[in-house]
Amino acid sequence: MRIALVCSEVIRESGHGRYMQELARRLASEHEVHVYAHLFQPIPGVTHHPVPAPLGLNLLRVFGFYLASTAVLGREPYDVVHTIGGCTWRHDVVTAQFCQRPWGAHLARQPLPPAKGRFGWLSTRLRRLYHELYWRVCDWLEAPAFRPRPGKKLIAVSGRVRDELSCYYGADADEVAVIYNGVEPAEFSEEALAPLRAPTRAELGIGEDERVLLFVGDFYRKGLATVIEALPLLKTPRIRLLIVGRGEEAAFHARAHALGVDFQLIFTGFQPDVVPYFAAADAFVFPTRYEPFGMVVTEAMAAGLPVVTTRQAGAAEVITEGGDGYLIDDPDDARAIAGRIDALFEDDDRRVAMGRAARKTAARYDWNYVAHETLAVYARTGSASTTSRAI
Repeated sequence: MRIALVCSEVIRESGHGRYMQELARRLASEHEVHVYAHLFQPIPGVTHHPVPAPLGLNLLRVFGFYLASTAVLGREPYDVVHTIGGCTWRHDVVTAQFCQRPWGAHLARQPLPPAKGRFGWLSTRLRRLYHELYWRVCDWLEAPAFRPRPGKKLIAVSGRVRDELSCYYGADADEVAVIYNGVEPAEFSEEALAPLRAPTRAELGIGEDERVLLFVGDFYRKGLATVIEALPLLKTPRIRLLIVGRGEEAAFHARAHALGVDFQLIFTGFQPDVVPYFAAADAFVFPTRYEPFGMVVTEAMAAGLPVVTTRQAGAAEVITEGGDGYLIDDPDDARAIAGRIDALFEDDDRRVAMGRAARKTAARYDWNYVAHETLAVYARTGSASTTSRAI
C-alpha cells in the first residue's frame, strides 16, 4: 500500500508524534510510507513531506497546519490517508488520541490558578479567554474528523475514547477499533534500566534507603497537586517524589512548603529522555484528571513499576487492580492515593511482584501489536487495495 501519515509533530518528545513515528517505522518494512509533518525526525525508509505551520501561538500553528496539510495532501494519490484527530480535511483513517469536547467540558468546571501581580486578574482572564478560543478552534477542526462518513474508519486509543466518540460525535461504537498505544519493552527492560539506577539516584541526591515515587507529565492535568497533598498523609517513611515535566514549579513548591513536605520534592523540568528516571523509581503515581490513554503509564509498567493512577486514564483498562497497579476513582482524593502508596510499600516483596506483573502486561501492547491492528483497519477502509501480511 501507499500510505500517508499526517501529524504536525512526528517526533519522540510528543505523545502523538511518538505514535506516528513508531507506526511509520513498522509499516515501512512492507509498504511505501509518506509522512506529512511540520516537525519530523528521520525514519529509515520513510519519505517526509514538510508542511509549513506558523511559529508562536499554538492556536495559529494548529490552524495553519490544517490548511497547509489539506492543500499539500491533494497533490498525491494514496491508498490510505491516516491522521491524528483533526489535522487535515482529507482522511481515510483517523486515530483519536484526544477528544477536545469532553476535555473542554472539564476545563469549564475548573478555575485557572490566579496570576500574581497588580494586573493578575486581567492576566488570568485573558488566559481563560485564550484557552476557550483554542479549545473551540480545535473542536471545530476535530469534529468533522470524528463524525461518521462512508468508507472512513476510526481508531480509539482506549474504550473510554471510543465511548466519547459515540457520545459527542455520533460514531457507531461497534465500528470504532480500540487499539491501545504501544510501548517498546526492550527500552524499559531490566537489562536496560539496571545500570542507570544507581548513577541517576546519586545525581539526584537520593539516598539508598529512600523510596522514590515518579510523576511524569503536565502538572495540572496529570494531578501533581493531589500527589503533593497525599505526601503528609503517608505512613511510609523516607519517600521522595521525583517530578518530571512542565508546570509552574514555584506554586507547587509553595503548597508543599505549607504542608511541610517540600524537602521530599525533586523537580527535573522537562526531559526528552525519561528512561533514567524510570530506573531511579520504585513506583509510579499518576492521578490524572482526563487522559484518553496515558502512554507514560504503560511505559512505567514496562519498566517494572507498579502504578497508582485513576480510572480517568484510558490505560487503566489494561491494569488489574491489586495485580499490577491500583486505580483511584477520584483524582482529587489525596487520602485514597496515600493509602494505595502505603499499600505498595508495606510489603516490598509484593511490590516487586506487582512490578513484574506490570512488565508482563505492558509487553502485550508493544508497537508491533499497534501496527498489526492498524493494518487490519486499513484493509477495511475500502480505499486500500492491498491487504498486508501481519507484522
